[in-house]
Parts: sequence; structure tokens; C-alpha cells
Amino acid sequence: MKVAIYDLDKTLVRRATFTPFLVFAARRLAPVRLTFTPVWVLMMIGYKLGLYSRTRLKIMGMRLMLGRQDLADLRETGRQFADAHIERAGWLDGVTSMLREDQSAGAKVAIATAAFEFYAQAFAERLGVDTLIATRWDGANIPGGNCYGDAKRCRVEEWLGSPASDTEMRFVSDSFADEPLLDLAADPVFVTTSAAKRDRAQAKGWKVIDGEG
Repeated sequence: MKVAIYDLDKTLVRRATFTPFLVFAARRLAPVRLTFTPVWVLMMIGYKLGLYSRTRLKIMGMRLMLGRQDLADLRETGRQFADAHIERAGWLDGVTSMLREDQSAGAKVAIATAAFEFYAQAFAERLGVDTLIATRWDGANIPGGNCYGDAKRCRVEEWLGSPASDTEMRFVSDSFADEPLLDLAADPVFVTTSAAKRDRAQAKGWKVIDGEG
């Protein structure tokens, strides 16, 4: 059976989700913490400067902007956020059409994303995708680490039950952080609007599709 795996941010949905989720959820669950938004911006700059890992950044962002929240409340807020984000940002039609074709062809379809599963699940449900491989949250930390780069590859292979290179797999992403899976996929698809990224992806032998469509 063919396997088709899709990234979420800037692949299925047009815009990134984490910072918009933090602001959306803080407005509903902890409004006073919206005053910390400038601190979050500084934290993101610190990450860009290499002061801490992406995993650490996400933990700090959750603690700063939301504090301790019940997972049930985060999931409900995540459902509201997904609807609002899709309405505001929209799906990438070319990629979602590809996903629909894979579903119609009987492929085993999954979403593999660094986004937190408590809100990514709502996006998956709206696409009729049952399998979600995403970053976990236990209320205070990220057990198993951020679902990103090599960690995402390991999570996908754990789900497959075999190395990704042994599977007839399509993998679709907008990020070079997903190179470990793109290089292993039989059908690697890179999504971008950047000419420089397009050239880099094509040099690796990946199919490239327009990130505007």
C-alpha cells in the first residue's frame, strides 16, 4: 500500500501555526499573558541566535503565554483555533488536492508535523486524516522531544514499523528541516514560493510545487 505523509505548516495550511495559536489561546485562556507577547518575540530572536533549542523555545512559549492549562481546554481551544486559522490563512489548494487524490486512491495518509498534537488534531480531522504524528505536550514539557527533523523521521518510522526507505512513500513538506524524510521518500515533494529554495530542492532531485497554489 502506498503511504502519503504531509507536513502541516506552510504545506497544507498557508501560514505557520504556533505563534498564532499562542496568541489565540492566550486571548481566551489567559488574557493577562498577552502582555508577555513582546517577551515571546525576544525569545524567538534568541532561538534564531542559537541560544537554545527549538524544543526549549516551544516549552518556554507555552509556559510564558499560557501557563499551566488543562489539556482538555487546550484541545477545545485548538479546535476553535483551527477553524479561525483556516478561515484567515486558508489551505494550500494544490497540496490539499494532492492529499485528496491520495485518499481516493486508497493510500495510507498521515500528517507529520512539529505542531502540538492538541491543536494539530483539529486540522487533521478537517481533512479526514486519521493518523497524526505531532509534538506531544504533557501540560509542562514535551515528552519525546519536538517532532522535527531527525526526530520526525524516527516517529514516522516507528509508525510505519520499518525504515522509511523501505516504503513506497510520498512525503510533502515546505521545510529543509524535513530533509531526513524527503531524502528517504520514493516521492519527495517540496512546497515553496522561493526561487532559491526551488533550485536547492531540485538539485536534490525532489519534485517542487508552488507554495502559492
